[in-house]
Amino acid sequence: MKKILLISLLLFSKISFSQVYDSFYDGDFAQNPIWKGDVSYFQINAQKQLQSNGQQAASQTISLSTVNNLSSNASWEFFMQLNFDPTTSNFVRVYLTSDQENLKGSLNGYFVQIGETGATDGFHLYKQTGNSITRIITGSPKARPNANLIMAKVKVTRDASGKWELLTDVTGGNVFNLEGTVIDNALASSEFAGVYCRYVTASRYNQFIFDDFQIEDLVPDVTPPNLKSIAVVDALNVDVTFSEPLDLTSALNKNHYTLSNGYGNPVLVSATASSNVYRLTFSNNFISGSYNLLATDLKDLKGNVISPNSSLSFTYIKPYFAQYGDVVINEIFANPAGNLSLPQKEYIELWNTTNQYILTKGWKYADQSSTHTFLTDTIKPNEHVILTAKADEPLFKLYGKTIGLSLWPSLNNDQDVLTLSNEQGKIIDQVSYADRWYKDDKKKKGGYSLELIDPKNICKGIQNWNASVDVSGGTPGRQNAVYQAQLSTEIPKLQSAHVIDSVTIQVNYSKSVDSLTAVQLSNYSLNNSIGNPIFATIESSNFSSVTLKLAQEMARGVENNLTIQKVTDCAGNFISSTENSATLFMAKRIGRGDILISELLFNPRFGGADFVEIYNHTNHVLDLRDLQLANADATGKPSNVKNISTKNLFIPPNTYWVITTDALNIKQNYETKFPSQFVQLASLPAFGNDKGAVILLSRGQVVDQLNYTSAIHHPLIQDNDGISIERVSFEVDANNPDNFKSAAATVGYATPTYKNSQQASGGENYVNLLSKTFSPDGDGFEDVMSLEYKMAEHDCVATVNVFSDKGHLVRRLLKNQTISTEGSLTWDGLGDHGEVCAIGIYVISFDVFNPKGNVKHYRNTCVLAGKLN
Repeated sequence: MKKILLISLLLFSKISFSQVYDSFYDGDFAQNPIWKGDVSYFQINAQKQLQSNGQQAASQTISLSTVNNLSSNASWEFFMQLNFDPTTSNFVRVYLTSDQENLKGSLNGYFVQIGETGATDGFHLYKQTGNSITRIITGSPKARPNANLIMAKVKVTRDASGKWELLTDVTGGNVFNLEGTVIDNALASSEFAGVYCRYVTASRYNQFIFDDFQIEDLVPDVTPPNLKSIAVVDALNVDVTFSEPLDLTSALNKNHYTLSNGYGNPVLVSATASSNVYRLTFSNNFISGSYNLLATDLKDLKGNVISPNSSLSFTYIKPYFAQYGDVVINEIFANPAGNLSLPQKEYIELWNTTNQYILTKGWKYADQSSTHTFLTDTIKPNEHVILTAKADEPLFKLYGKTIGLSLWPSLNNDQDVLTLSNEQGKIIDQVSYADRWYKDDKKKKGGYSLELIDPKNICKGIQNWNASVDVSGGTPGRQNAVYQAQLSTEIPKLQSAHVIDSVTIQVNYSKSVDSLTAVQLSNYSLNNSIGNPIFATIESSNFSSVTLKLAQEMARGVENNLTIQKVTDCAGNFISSTENSATLFMAKRIGRGDILISELLFNPRFGGADFVEIYNHTNHVLDLRDLQLANADATGKPSNVKNISTKNLFIPPNTYWVITTDALNIKQNYETKFPSQFVQLASLPAFGNDKGAVILLSRGQVVDQLNYTSAIHHPLIQDNDGISIERVSFEVDANNPDNFKSAAATVGYATPTYKNSQQASGGENYVNLLSKTFSPDGDGFEDVMSLEYKMAEHDCVATVNVFSDKGHLVRRLLKNQTISTEGSLTWDGLGDHGEVCAIGIYVISFDVFNPKGNVKHYRNTCVLAGKLN
């Protein structure tokens, strides 16, 4: 048959990847293109046609196939000649498309078949799926002059929409007639095309002839290739998909690809099993982030060059398996009612606290009644994501990334349990919130979100949540208004510990501590075989106070040592190793006479304050928390009882403590030797200026009682304002006559916190000079004359004068002043008018008497010395 293509065109076309041209002009079907299959049963005849040459035997099937990738927007043409009358047993198929090289087995493809009963065979188009064959176009019967000869040219087209057309010219020319059309998109791809010859009659073995195969684009391809997608394979490789196969030489040139972020050209480009997909390999591992790939100078199989600056972005996420706390439930808007700034719809906020991209496909968010499963998504490093109902998603997109949940777990206003878990069911975060976490009764009623303070906080629960302080009531999509990183370097310390009762201890820390470590029983230990507590609770307002319960009672009067370890603050700082212990002590019970009334100021000066001084009359420590102060009602029973202290306040043995409403006033008006030994109360029982009663109580029992009148004061005192009465002896009853006397003038009329001026001193009387000589010259040595005295009797009045050796009165040190039972006086060497006395001998006259009429006189001689010029 005459060849219609020039040799040069033929040779060029036969090497085209996506098109097939073969007129067998070269006398060969083993190359350009390569036909495979039953190659020994075919030959090129003298007319340069492909002709069957099968076995001359009955029931034979022979086939050949060649590569063909065209399936859509394609045109097929071929010449065929059958030198016999085809039947249903002796027929031919020309496969236009096939996904298998072997055309005699199961495959997916389309073919044209000629062969049926009678001499008017039609040309039909079939679809084969596996082993199932369906006719989709039926050609009209064709009468022919010679029943034993079919010679025809066949053309088949399929456009991009899937419309097939079957055309024939039964004269073997190029004047085609339409046999039929159909739309079929069932099979969209192809790998092969070929011929299939079936004969039952042995003489048909060499009667199948083919020529002028032409498979090409239906519409010429002038469209340049473009980037379709980029798939990350691993940290070094990406697969790049183009809109069509590329010229292989062009596609494998690594200089045609440039990756952003400093990665540059790949080190290798490889073809893949898919003709339009190429693998790019880079020298350095990707890090998580966004990348842009630029493709230049790439050509498709038709020579179309990719558009300049063609690029496509992709994101690489380094494989990272989220751990507990990496993504946290950061904000909860459970009760939107009343908020005018935010959408009045529920939401929660998630926060990726890491610097990793985290994939959330298959993750679940749930409350106690419903669960939502996430589709493929990614949370960027440090990103906030808002979760809300699907219908409310548009309302929150303004605030940041929002995911609408078709099944929204509704948030309870008062309390709920929210859980975020990964695709394996491992909990990533869980919050059991309650409305007390708002810590604000107004905000609890609605319109404010609950916000997490710090996701890295050691402290959990209510310690790490608070109502939003943002003016809008919440902070969806951004950092919480209450956020505060727990970066404190101040370590917690044991501030105090005191006994509440024999099995209860209150521990106070210097700052808020982690509630979990603070109630861990093994973190507390007491000596004396008491060991660890059996129960611990933390006070929830500021989390700095813990109450411990013991299994056994602490013994009274015995010191116990409490040691604390491993308690942390919310930043994870452990308790100080040097300030983590305290001595706990339960004083013995206060019995009658253990604490005595020592001094009373019941008639203070104008602007002054009453005070009661008490004395620990035992040899052991007592606790003022066990003591009450009262006066007496009209029947003499205790009334207006006041607790001295609500916490442990220990009074050591033989010490004096003052109870008043104004400690500063007492300290300013009287000498106070032990200023820490004061107890200031908000109020005292009323003590009358003329008479009254002071009662000390413990556990409802009277410990001591003083019934006083103003007549107790010294008879020579005309104005007793600001003068206390003092106990003379602790060995006799307070109400024993003469056991309370006015405080001496020489001590300032009161002795708060120290020994009474009128306290009994024993049976000895004396007045002595500490030195017989003094020299008031300011050199720091014996600059004053010092005199000590002691009186066996109390309530004494003294006059002390200094006379010269001539008997002249030089200085009056005391004149009819009440004095203490023991004390001291000094003379500075000056006269009554401030003049310096002369060097010489002086006599100190000390005269004393008491209301009982007892009088004593004492004389001592001293020398006032000096330097002689």
